Amino acid sequence: MSIKDLNASQSKAQHSEQLAETPLQYYAQKPIAWYKRWPGSFVDGDETLVGIQAEHILRGELPIYFYNQPYMGSLEAYIMAAIFAIAGPSVWTLRAEPILLSLVVVWLTWKLASALADTARLPLHAKQWFMTIATLLAAIPPLYDTVLELRTLGGYVETFILMLLLLLCALKLTNRRAAGALRRELVWRWAGIGFIVGLGLWVNPLIIYGILAVTIWIAWDWVKALREAREKGGDEQGGGKPRPYNTRIHDENADRNIVGAGLAPALHTLLRTLLLPALASIPACIVGLAPAIYWGAMNQWQNITYILHLSGQPSLRSEVQAQYPTRLDIFFGLTHLYSTCVGPRVLSGALPGEDAILSPLHTPTFVLSGLCIMATITLVAISFVRPHGLVLRVRRLVALPLVFASSVSIIFCVTETAASGLWSCQYDFAGRYATPLMLVVPFFVATIFTVVVMLGSETHPLSQEQVIDREQTKFGREKADEPVLKKSRPASARLSSLVSFALRSRRAVLGLLVGFLILSIYLQVGFYGVSDAGSTFQSTFCTRAPANNDAIIAYMQNEHIHYAWANNWIAYPIVFKTNERIIISDPLPIIRHIPMLDRIPPYTQAVRNADRPSFLVLVKHDDPYPAILKLLDAKHVTYNDARFPSQEGRDVLVVTPLNQTGSSSFRLLFYEQRNMLFAEAECSPAWQKLSISCWLTTTITAPNMCFYSFHMDNIPPQ
Repeated sequence: MSIKDLNASQSKAQHSEQLAETPLQYYAQKPIAWYKRWPGSFVDGDETLVGIQAEHILRGELPIYFYNQPYMGSLEAYIMAAIFAIAGPSVWTLRAEPILLSLVVVWLTWKLASALADTARLPLHAKQWFMTIATLLAAIPPLYDTVLELRTLGGYVETFILMLLLLLCALKLTNRRAAGALRRELVWRWAGIGFIVGLGLWVNPLIIYGILAVTIWIAWDWVKALREAREKGGDEQGGGKPRPYNTRIHDENADRNIVGAGLAPALHTLLRTLLLPALASIPACIVGLAPAIYWGAMNQWQNITYILHLSGQPSLRSEVQAQYPTRLDIFFGLTHLYSTCVGPRVLSGALPGEDAILSPLHTPTFVLSGLCIMATITLVAISFVRPHGLVLRVRRLVALPLVFASSVSIIFCVTETAASGLWSCQYDFAGRYATPLMLVVPFFVATIFTVVVMLGSETHPLSQEQVIDREQTKFGREKADEPVLKKSRPASARLSSLVSFALRSRRAVLGLLVGFLILSIYLQVGFYGVSDAGSTFQSTFCTRAPANNDAIIAYMQNEHIHYAWANNWIAYPIVFKTNERIIISDPLPIIRHIPMLDRIPPYTQAVRNADRPSFLVLVKHDDPYPAILKLLDAKHVTYNDARFPSQEGRDVLVVTPLNQTGSSSFRLLFYEQRNMLFAEAECSPAWQKLSISCWLTTTITAPNMCFYSFHMDNIPPQ
């Protein structure tokens, strides 16, 4: 190749990279623009706990796990602490961490799309289409997936990044192995995979989806490598080359020895090319898992036992246990949940409990994604029956994404991790376990566009003018007489019309696909626009927390209220926004005697030791005299109270007791807001100051964790 040709090819490659980067840089800004339209930006209690942990990191603490959850590493809190150190703690900087990392997800999608296209050996124009469509859909995912990606729940977006990194590293490892890379390079690639696996196991157990997919992918690559080595050894043996020293020509078992000679290269490949480099992943995995190993060694390996307990015997509601008594019943229930509830939400972006009038906004997205997935699976199946150039490329293009999607589906349905979602599709308790599907759905959609783009070049590699010229030249050389030429011209015209029709059909199909894609994205962005942050980002376990608590904070500061009791989803956002000038804790761990639920024990102890802490409770908006006020009046407790609007027809009632009570009995009122059920029980005297203890407990049958019951005991100070 000349220098001129080399420069031309390099220029063409650079132009391809620029074309691929252009949609990446453009569409990666969409999540930021969408988020900026929400003033105030709601965050729930679990999200602000990560922010509180980040603030504690800046004060010198070095946590390893999320508060009292020894299976979710604190990597997100450390990244957030770095952002806080630069820009200061606030709701906006708290949200900045997942927004910035979502750009990494988009970039990794572009990189993985490029690697997949190279694996399938796509032409340059098809590669550009594949990368552009995949990057576009990764930058503007369905709203349901976007919400989880942008939430700071202890490492979800970090786990998505690690999954994509794992897939990318595994793909490059197998490609380089097939290309005959040096063993040193394979060792480093294995070490990278091992480190990502170890780090992912510390950050979030959801990395198991990527681990299973990569294990299947690499195992299949090993099978292919051993088969190739065995075939190579057999060819050499049959080609008259010297036999191994242990092969005896006159032995009656000569055929068996020939087979053994063919196995020798396979064993050599297994040991030197596959197993030995793979050993490098073990120490690298230990390095990535080092924080979890250290914490486990210092805490009797509670992180390991906790994960085993969650995966082996998940706590299910009595209704779920009654409806699904056996593991087989749970499997069929999860399969139905996955195919009819969770899966459609991941593909369409529909939100739990949304208004039915909004369904047209995300229906095109669901139709496009679903049809592209089914078409891709069909093409892959055809490639095994009738291997053709195009369908073989499709199989190479989507094999790894298909393995990952299958891994997500298998783990979701086979394990009992998502069994909590069997209670009701209305309450999204299990959707987060299927959301990793969003990482590979863009590749399925992009594949169909790529197939249509390549269909014309595969079927009609020559342009219309080239076909006509070639046919005319051919007939001109073979037949010089005019009559035959006259007969050939209609044939050329017919061929030209067929080519023209095929090209027009391909362009029409491609135009329809592009138009439908633009429509689905436009409606999905419209769905972003009509969604309300106050309800969209609410916790699954409490959808009625106030979307804006600034008025509550101002009231508490004006009234000099520094300590209070409230549920987690009301408490921790106030603590975070006030930089711990107001301490609020959830009494639920004390009432139910479950220390694991006590996220920050110093907060609980501070409120317990406070003199007459206030109470923040959710009450119905149309209830002028809530049960807690009736209870306080019945016990002759004077108090100040104030109401603030919340979500779904609820108010936040702030009650501050002002005097001690004269009763020494310990009675508690069990009040459940849904069915207005009342009961009484004894409450053990544990506090030595006036407090409304045992005032709040969660009912086991309540559908929403922020439904609390109000209790009271009166203990005169000593």
